[in-house]
Amino acid sequence: MYNQQPPGIRPPGTIEFELTDLDDAKHVLDDLPPGVKERSTLEPGYWESRRRKPVATDRALTGAAIDWLIKLPAELRPRAISEQFPRIANEIAQAWHDPAGANLLFQKLLNDDRGNRRGFPADVDQELRRLAMHRHAHR
Repeated sequence: MYNQQPPGIRPPGTIEFELTDLDDAKHVLDDLPPGVKERSTLEPGYWESRRRKPVATDRALTGAAIDWLIKLPAELRPRAISEQFPRIANEIAQAWHDPAGANLLFQKLLNDDRGNRRGFPADVDQELRRLAMHRHAHR
């Protein structure tokens, strides 16, 4: 004899299921659960392993960067950037005359798109913002 339950009520001990296509079910396994991918960025050494290898110009200003600094108004010259982060001063000098490249570089330097970054020291951040505003106003 078959005992039929009212709609919406399942007999005790039964499992709810949904009919699905096997290919759709396989695609669910392609995506990581929320938070799993982000967790790997917190592992020690994660970002260090993704940075490019250091080169000599990371530690000192290039001739092009020095020429760029000399051409800037004295009150705008980024002393803190040049002393603490010569690699960044070199990048700015290289991109300075390329409007799209300079805008992209300043956006990358001033905005945290990776999350949980410490940011630059206040003096460096202030110089970056002044340079970005000057660059924008004079182009």
